[in-house]
Amino acid sequence: MEITWLEDLIELDATRNFSIAATARNITQPAFSRRIKALENWIGTQLIDRSTFPVKLTPAGEVVLENARTLTQDMYRLRDECRDLFSPSSDTLSISALHSIALSIYPTYAQKLQKVIGPFTTRMNATDYYDCIESLTVGRSELAICYSHILGPQYLNSGQFETLTLMQDPLVLVASPQIADRLEQALEARTGGETLPLVSYSSGCFLGKMQEILTKHYYTKHIVFHTVFESSMSETLKRMILAGQGLGWLPKSIIEDELQQNKLQILSADDAVLELDLVLVRKTATGSPLMQKIWEVSTNNHVELVRM
Repeated sequence: MEITWLEDLIELDATRNFSIAATARNITQPAFSRRIKALENWIGTQLIDRSTFPVKLTPAGEVVLENARTLTQDMYRLRDECRDLFSPSSDTLSISALHSIALSIYPTYAQKLQKVIGPFTTRMNATDYYDCIESLTVGRSELAICYSHILGPQYLNSGQFETLTLMQDPLVLVASPQIADRLEQALEARTGGETLPLVSYSSGCFLGKMQEILTKHYYTKHIVFHTVFESSMSETLKRMILAGQGLGWLPKSIIEDELQQNKLQILSADDAVLELDLVLVRKTATGSPLMQKIWEVSTNNHVELVRM
């Protein structure tokens, strides 16, 4: 099967005329008809009802057409991504980052980098912790920005990566002001009995593992949580906490505005907080000149992201 056959079907659907469609595709009508027939043979059923004028698609043709549009777009997108990956522009940086970092931290970091080294283009892969590591390993990304902690997964200590700590980002327990006082009292009472509504990270993600450490700390004090909502994305959890659905742990970097505007309140700030390292990661090998330059200025503290 050839992608041109799918494109032919899309054109024929638009014109409903073999002659006009062939002209649009810049081939002869007989050649165009043979390609449509080849597609039908490959699918194994008739796609075009040729008994009508203008011609129309059969039910099977409609199904193939719907998927043909998506498949052709995906194939050309895949081609472009692969070409960019192996023939990157000298001023393009391929980077992977956790969703929350890509949204709340990277824009400021990139702006400060550009003031030092000049303008560049970012090809951002906003993803989870494990895909960040995989992207570096297989070469989809030159750099990654993610969290690290001594009690978390130790993939970054495998010897194949180099890391730089850009900042510390505490994981703090927060709630909306409307329910914060009641939850604070429950946390301080430590008498057991009441279970507190937790807007929770999924257990398989990095921050979910950090959350598990923190909840175990509270369990020793007879404080129990029950999950009311679960997601692997901090931004999604933040919206649910803002809506008053429960309490939850969030990196402080993504809630600075909400804290200043009193839309969120930190609970038991001195009780259970994990200081996460925000790290810049690369494979232990020479990369592109742009990546090397970014690594150098970050190593020499020429770009101060936030207070350490």
